[in-house]
Amino acid sequence: MDVTDLDPAEVFSVSHDLAHPPAAVWAAFTEPDRLAGWFGPQGWSVPRDSVELDVRPGGRQRFRMVSDADPAQVSPVHATYVRVEQDALLEGREALPGPDGRPTQTFVLMRAEFLPTGDGGTLLVVTQGPLPPAVHAGAAAGWRSSFVKLDALLARP
Repeated sequence: MDVTDLDPAEVFSVSHDLAHPPAAVWAAFTEPDRLAGWFGPQGWSVPRDSVELDVRPGGRQRFRMVSDADPAQVSPVHATYVRVEQDALLEGREALPGPDGRPTQTFVLMRAEFLPTGDGGTLLVVTQGPLPPAVHAGAAAGWRSSFVKLDALLARP
């Protein structure tokens, strides 16, 4: 099952044009040092020592986002890769954390597509669900905020 199998009312997508090739954007999602350098909305950071990525179907994705303003606020990510197509597609299944930070039996699917553009860049399309429609705008805003950080990371030599 992937996000295309879900009720469209419970799914949102957000896209972003990047001036970098799919391989560079893919690396930002799949290399621990690079992921820690951008992931999470503005005001949140991912400590490098929290990142564990085993990028293959069935592999684990673990890290935690920490509020820059209040380091006691932590949002852990406990996901499993479902589909992996080098430089093209990542699909995962994230177990949402409970109040204690441990994974629950509530899951959200995430799909990241790395689509080449005619100018050598990438159209990044992130789709997530099932999520209640009331949270779609906030979740999309969080991704857009993260994309500002992704742009900055990719601009570095």
